[in-house]
Parts: sequence; C-alpha cells; structure tokens
Amino acid sequence: MTCFFALLLLSAACLAQSAPFVQEHSRGVNQNPPGVKLAIETVDGRSSFRLSDLIRFKLTFTSQETNVYTIDTAAGASAAASSTDFIIDGPGLSAPIHSQSIYPLVYVCCNSYRHYLSRSPVMISSGPLISLKRIERFPDAQTLSHLELKPGEYAVFAQTRNIMRGWPKTTHDAYHAVSDIVLTSSNVLHLTIVADAP
Repeated sequence: MTCFFALLLLSAACLAQSAPFVQEHSRGVNQNPPGVKLAIETVDGRSSFRLSDLIRFKLTFTSQETNVYTIDTAAGASAAASSTDFIIDGPGLSAPIHSQSIYPLVYVCCNSYRHYLSRSPVMISSGPLISLKRIERFPDAQTLSHLELKPGEYAVFAQTRNIMRGWPKTTHDAYHAVSDIVLTSSNVLHLTIVADAP
C-alpha cells in the first residue's frame, strides 16, 4: 500500500510538469557528457517556501573520469561560474521560465578557481537568489513585463556552461568565455510554494 501511494505521488508530480519542461530537461540530460553528473537541491534542504522567500540552490558535480573535466568554483567571478540557468515550471505557465532571461548573465571579473572534477562531489551554492513573488522578464528591449506566479507545485532543474574539457587555453577563456558543454542536472527539484502570510 505504501508503494502505491509513493507511485501515486510521483505520478502527480510528473503530471504537474508541462510537456515543454519535461522535453527540455530530457533533451539536456541526453546531451550531458558521459560520466559527468550534476544534481540540484536547495541550500537549506527545504522543499516548501512562501512566495516571497528567497530561494538559493546548491549544485553538486561529479565525474567518473578524473583529470578530464574542470569546473570554476569562484562564485560568479568569471563568465563560466556565472552561467547557471535555473529552468522553472509551475501553475499557470505556458512555457518554462529561464532564470538567465530573468537575471541576465552578470559576473565580476576577474577571479577563477578552476580544478578537475572527480568522483568526489564538488558543491557550489549558486545564485541568484530567486523569489517567485515577482519575476521580471525582458521579452525584448522595448518592454518590461511582470509575471506574478501563484502558489502551487513547482519544478526546477539547472543547466550550466561551467564544465569544460581540461584547462582554459588563454586568460580570456579563463575569465570571459563559457564552455560549449551544457551540463543539465539529472534530477528535477520539486518545490511547494505557499501564499505569503496575510
């Protein structure tokens, strides 16, 4: 009976995700380099937030091969370290929202702390801090539209261009370039968003 309820909850969570969200996640995971894995969770481990809460995510990277892929953990001080995009799906959304379109790529040059990935997990607290109370999107250069999201069940996955094969070839590549590898989190994070207290 417990197994039945677990399967029912999992099915409900999957149904809450739109087809474009599921397709985008599946396509991204299928393009991941073999043996390299990214997982997403919230920094504090919570899965329930109020609409106005600031949510911060933690990313965990591993690689089955050592001395092949590198990652920059310099907390946004290079283009690669600032390249993480959080893809969000939830009630009332006709298409998933990308955080990089909400918060355009911004980084403070120039700092880099790059090292090789291995089977030992490398964790990065990645931001921006995201609040679902009001998300500002810039559909084009002329218009600013505001989208207010509703309480409900949300799904989030991450994509980043922070992983590259080997070391950057030049100083420019170290600070100002993003990788041609897009790494997608293998998991989808499910969040319950409740209304703010009156």
